[in-house]
Amino acid sequence: MATAQQRVYVISDLHLGGAPPAAPGERGFQLCTQVDALAEFIRQLAAQPVEPDDRLELVINGDFVDFLAEEGPAGPGGSPWSPIKEDPQLALRLLGDITRRNQPVMAALSALQQRGHTLTLLLGNHDVELAFPVVRQALAAALGVPPGGALRFIHDGEAYRIGDALIEHGNRYDRFNVVDHDALRRVCALQSRGQRVPEALRMPPPVGSQLVAEVMNPIKRDYPFIDLLKPESTAAVPLLLALEPKVRAHAARLAALAVRASQHTYVTPAMPKRSGDISAVAAGRGGELGARVADLGARVGAAPPSADEAELQRVLVEALGPAAGGQFLAQLGPPGAGPEGARRGDIASRSGGWSGGLSLLQLVFGGGEAASQSRLTALHNALVAFCDSALFDTHQEAVPSPYLLAARELAQGEIRHVVLGHTHLARNIELPSGGRYLNSGTWADLMRVPADVLGPDSQKARVALEGLVQDLRARRFQSLIWQRPTYARLRLAGDRVVEASVEEYQGRHGPL
Repeated sequence: MATAQQRVYVISDLHLGGAPPAAPGERGFQLCTQVDALAEFIRQLAAQPVEPDDRLELVINGDFVDFLAEEGPAGPGGSPWSPIKEDPQLALRLLGDITRRNQPVMAALSALQQRGHTLTLLLGNHDVELAFPVVRQALAAALGVPPGGALRFIHDGEAYRIGDALIEHGNRYDRFNVVDHDALRRVCALQSRGQRVPEALRMPPPVGSQLVAEVMNPIKRDYPFIDLLKPESTAAVPLLLALEPKVRAHAARLAALAVRASQHTYVTPAMPKRSGDISAVAAGRGGELGARVADLGARVGAAPPSADEAELQRVLVEALGPAAGGQFLAQLGPPGAGPEGARRGDIASRSGGWSGGLSLLQLVFGGGEAASQSRLTALHNALVAFCDSALFDTHQEAVPSPYLLAARELAQGEIRHVVLGHTHLARNIELPSGGRYLNSGTWADLMRVPADVLGPDSQKARVALEGLVQDLRARRFQSLIWQRPTYARLRLAGDRVVEASVEEYQGRHGPL
């Protein structure tokens, strides 16, 4: 008897959601502008023959939709953005908006199941509301789950095993975006009974979700590419500050949460210290990063900053290194200002509001030459830190990448292959197990900085950077936005993966 075959296609980080552009030439709030290509890809899978000994399965590995890109009712301060849509009825309404705007994808997924193929969903960190009971029911209806069928949806923090491959979204290994699944389960249990969620049992949002809701979304009108910074991590903080110093108070508070959480995040790369995958906020501060910042402050004679400012400085040192991180905040302020002057001047928004600080565009095109050059230096340092030279190289990973380290640890014993998403960066790297670490990448748009900005020639880099800022001023974003739809492909014989790769979708004429 022939060994049963299985073909598994893994896509992730579709980020369906966000209002479409209101006028030609605008981006709106959509991260994914490739809905038609995505629907075409799924239809091609659906059209594959259905064989009893050669099954086909599509896995959507997290961030299927994006509730963070959806406006809700105005909250405190009048903001329509929130890190979690806690009201299940609001989440239900927003899911309806998302499915209507992306009907070609929903129809293709329905066709895939109607043909007899398998659809499996995993939860990410931008779509946690899909775990709510009433939202799950609506999602199953929108996906056209066949009569008598059931949607295979893993929403409780478990990984998904297929043969000797393990599949999970990957935010579990990102302290900015880890989801408290213990709290989420409690919320869902109460919602299923029609009970109100008490304040003490509410789910704390990931710091990265707060960063999107409080900082990225409010400045997206001027910087329509800003929500393409994925994942929302320490490397994004200096870039946000270089563009808009007035977000400093928000960034400092979020940095404080992230740094304190990092004090006891993982026992080993793939083992969180606390249940629920959550990194709890520690009461104390310190650790190696804190010692480096304290030493830096002593050497430059800086006055002790506030608690949140100290945490922000730690994040900047982590993202940029001790030298650039130590000078970064001063570069954002008026030339010649010391640490205290910098905090009072151009970047003085200490109250949590949005009134302080000139944006990059205001300063460069309305301020003094010296101030402009200082800010450009800060912007360049932030871009170099965020855009690693190997960022888009499928066969390399920055060391020590938490995702690669976690994959190496997980790929032991019965597991040989690990498939993640979350980072938006496609990867295909051999593991000591003899298997592979695959990252399925994204179908959302990517931010790619022109190569000359990051190149070794400092004069050419400055010219390219000034050209990039001119493009930003003129709202020409083509040089920053890049599309690279990718998917992971596994072929199994019995319970063993015999082929594993990451592919870029080439359209209807490309191989599947």
